[in-house]
Amino acid sequence: MALLFAPVSDNSKRSPTELLERGVAELAPLLGPAGFEFIQSDEGVDSGGPFASGEFLRGDRRLELHVRSSLGLVRYHFGEESLSHEDLVRGVRALEGISEEGQYPGFSEDPMAGFRHLRHDLDRFGAIFLRGGAKAFRALKKWVNQHPKKSGFASLR
Repeated sequence: MALLFAPVSDNSKRSPTELLERGVAELAPLLGPAGFEFIQSDEGVDSGGPFASGEFLRGDRRLELHVRSSLGLVRYHFGEESLSHEDLVRGVRALEGISEEGQYPGFSEDPMAGFRHLRHDLDRFGAIFLRGGAKAFRALKKWVNQHPKKSGFASLR
């Protein structure tokens, strides 16, 4: 007898804190050798339900992660500057002439998929954050500010 639907992953039963811990394990092989350490910063329940958050830290760099039922907000901080994941990938693609799209967030029923997609994107587009200097990150932030993402009909061109 064939199944009409895919079995539910055991990940779907995990709390945000457990998902964050598993996600950190997914990202650590890339971020650990680059000198980043993970610190869980918060967990609890608010109007949106249960959540957990934390940061990979190295000096004045922070990779901020927020989890509910899967990985949500991802934000890069370098000193006083910060960029969303989408803006970092968009800027790096434009400045380095990369045609490949980012994988995060992607669409999946597996709550761990976001972490795998983020790991791919960090490996492909994250050098400026992982190994670059503050000047390069500021230049990327300046480019992003000068080239806002198009929305509505303008984004269709």
